[in-house]
Amino acid sequence: MLFKMMMDASRHEEKPVVRGFLKHLIFGFSVGVAVGTIMLMCLLLSLKNMDLGMPWIWALAMILQCGPIGGLIGIGVYVSRITTRDEDDEDDQGGPGGNAAEETADQIVVRPAGHGAGTLKPSKA
Repeated sequence: MLFKMMMDASRHEEKPVVRGFLKHLIFGFSVGVAVGTIMLMCLLLSLKNMDLGMPWIWALAMILQCGPIGGLIGIGVYVSRITTRDEDDEDDQGGPGGNAAEETADQIVVRPAGHGAGTLKPSKA
């Protein structure tokens, strides 16, 4: 239902991006569940001589906790694949609000010429 709402809310030119986003989300979740299953099996094989008496809900929770992490990794892979930083984006402009490096002057003047360093002036208090 949520995925259908995302597809319906996107414009025609955004549909391939949303479709790829959802595919990577589902694939990442599936891989996360598979990794959780492998981790549980390795844990149970390493403790096979112990009488654990583990409830099934605990085993299911252990498997499913890896799913959302895998989904986030899948989304991160997709976003890094579709994002190109080679172009000159509007955020790369200098000035207020941009993240480009500030342009520096060639020389910074600290004090005007002619005033010696170390001279003290009397206070007027």
